[in-house]
Amino acid sequence: MENNTNLTPTIKTHIATTMTWARYAAILSFVNLGLTFLQLIIGAVKGNLNVFGSVFSFVISGVITLVMGINLLNYSNYAKSSLDNGDSVLLYQALYHLRTYFIVMGILFLIIIGLLLLFVFIAIMVAIYAAAK
Repeated sequence: MENNTNLTPTIKTHIATTMTWARYAAILSFVNLGLTFLQLIIGAVKGNLNVFGSVFSFVISGVITLVMGINLLNYSNYAKSSLDNGDSVLLYQALYHLRTYFIVMGILFLIIIGLLLLFVFIAIMVAIYAAAK
């Protein structure tokens, strides 16, 4: 059963543009993940003293990069299928993956802002403590 979408040509053009850029961004995310993994392997072979920290950092950033890249790629694939078939269910799936991408991105931004504020607070406290001596 096909659910037809009634999208204007302008909206179709915008969706086609965003799906193309989302595909490029997803591919670059996967390439970045592969290069980071290669860097981790080279660092371990050369005798990096902090292998545990590097692996832990790679796992955390790798999972985030993978989730973000998969969501962008899924958006691109579903949007392309939706435009090709005129199926509104596929468009819904595309927008769901785009929404998930931006939710994860927003959470990451909030975490980064929180850490930044924490570091600024600690720096101010250290400066006050050093000035008091």
